[in-house]
Amino acid sequence: VWTALNTNKKLTEARRGRERQGERLLCRDISRGYEAVPITCVNAVDNEPCPDNFKYVPDSCVTSPLNIDKDITRLQHCGCADDCSSSSCMCAQLSLRCWYDSDGRLPLDFCQFEPPVLFECNHACSCWRSCRNRVVQNGLRVRLQLFRTEKMGWGVRAMQDIPQGTFVCEYVGEIIRDTEADKRENDSFLFTLDNKVGDIHCIDAKTFGNIGRFINHLCEPNLLAVRVFTTHQDLRFPRIAFFSSQPIKAGQQIGIDYGENYWRVKSKYFSCQCGSVNIKMFSSFRTLLLVLLVFINLIYFLNI
Repeated sequence: VWTALNTNKKLTEARRGRERQGERLLCRDISRGYEAVPITCVNAVDNEPCPDNFKYVPDSCVTSPLNIDKDITRLQHCGCADDCSSSSCMCAQLSLRCWYDSDGRLPLDFCQFEPPVLFECNHACSCWRSCRNRVVQNGLRVRLQLFRTEKMGWGVRAMQDIPQGTFVCEYVGEIIRDTEADKRENDSFLFTLDNKVGDIHCIDAKTFGNIGRFINHLCEPNLLAVRVFTTHQDLRFPRIAFFSSQPIKAGQQIGIDYGENYWRVKSKYFSCQCGSVNIKMFSSFRTLLLVLLVFINLIYFLNI
């Protein structure tokens, strides 16, 4: 009770502070009640209204036949009678181990460089719906806010302190084939599902999406993308879940690393505005410049 009252006090103080600075509440819940936790939208920068050029959906959807294998008889499942925390849980074995602790968080030693694929318990399992190995399928549980940034358009920030390893949200959108993605004009909302299994597919959140479509690039990201399977185990179509890769403070913007492939294309049109002192998108350019300077100095000394 004390924690809840203290959190409410902090949120009230933060809201009053933003109101004094001219922040406008544009929408009390952009998810229209589809999420367990409301997602407010605010703007203290300009007159841009709340985004309405997309349809908020809590789960990824399809607009063409993809033949996702959802046959329950082919699901590998566990027969656990406990909370699925033991090494004998079949679903945990598929993930190498049960990675979630009693609070539903990833451990501090979870590999962030190349995260393992997580297989949560499914509806063919014998365990209870409340077992430890069910986190992403429970949906959004942390308080997030859509806000207008100074230089990066819309962004997402935490409205509460988020410990490391916490599931924050999922990247949701329209599942399409890679060939279809190549035909679409706007590729700013594409997330590639490159699993090296069969055809390559993407998640396009331009028309259908959730709060994940507004998460910006940060050169020093505080989110980690993890592939997770819940209701099916078709390896071509994992769910993309964002977990906190470090502790996140209330009011802090959350972001992921878009990757070098993204900036290799986009750097021709715009530059990163995250404000980090470690701008990764220029790493290749800096390396090339360094090599060029060394070459010039070498020529200079040879001439001497």
